Amino acid sequence: MKKSKTIAKIMISGYYGFNNTGDEAILKSMVGAFKEKIPQIKITVLSHSPLQTSQTYQVKAINRLHLIRIIRFLRNVNLFISGGGGLLQDSTGKGWSILYYLGLILAAKIVKVPVMIYAQGIGPINKKFNKLLIKWILNKVDLITVRDSPSKKLLNNLGVLGPSIYVNSDPAFLLKKKNINHTIDSYPYVRELINSDNRPLIGVSAREYKSNSSDLKRIFAQAADYLIENYQAKIIFLPFKFDEDVHISEEILSLMKNQADVLKTKLEPEELLSLLSQLSLVIGVRLHSIIFSSMVNIPFI
Repeated sequence: MKKSKTIAKIMISGYYGFNNTGDEAILKSMVGAFKEKIPQIKITVLSHSPLQTSQTYQVKAINRLHLIRIIRFLRNVNLFISGGGGLLQDSTGKGWSILYYLGLILAAKIVKVPVMIYAQGIGPINKKFNKLLIKWILNKVDLITVRDSPSKKLLNNLGVLGPSIYVNSDPAFLLKKKNINHTIDSYPYVRELINSDNRPLIGVSAREYKSNSSDLKRIFAQAADYLIENYQAKIIFLPFKFDEDVHISEEILSLMKNQADVLKTKLEPEELLSLLSQLSLVIGVRLHSIIFSSMVNIPFI
């Protein structure tokens, strides 16, 4: 009698289900890569919007805040993955998210599940308490991969010396763009948006910051006006997080003297990638606007 093969079961934790294109691109790439290598793999994702995540990626998804349910599922997986993205930092939000992500890692180790930190960008980590937690908890994990050398250096400086740490790339680089015609057919509005009449087509990815927010909006507005008046450019604001980036883009637009457009249709990561491939230049604040630009060989600032 043949022995039955054990089905691999993994749980993935990250900033998923928040309509952030960069993080959704990471998850899509991760799920695709795992399913390609292990077709029978069972994947559970912790998400802010479980139904949306489950339907989009054909995985099991549970609410990221239902801790009792998470622990119950944890006991039945072979691997807990934290990542990718910039999860372990305390400079954005209220600074509490780092405790959430570290708590999940610790919970996995308590129930004796192997843990992998997957392609994360680490830091900034400003609070002494968080630095001590990073050292204590991450020295218990089984494997760490980070998406840049400064992240590895930071972990080493914080005393994370137990697990092997490897530098690789952001998982979003695995994403394949859709044909632009497919995107146009799905969203006819996009055709008009990228019709530049032979003018330079410049995409702008802005985001909200707590400090100097009004100054940044004014600077973006002045820069966009300058490009329009001096280079006859067509400006498109590209939200990478709905609806937050739409709101700030419209505020910048209200400060401008000239007309510009805001992409108000939420595209899938591959569709937004195909849109970026039609641009002349990208001015980006969000990391994945820069990553996407490099993937389709579009100059960026």
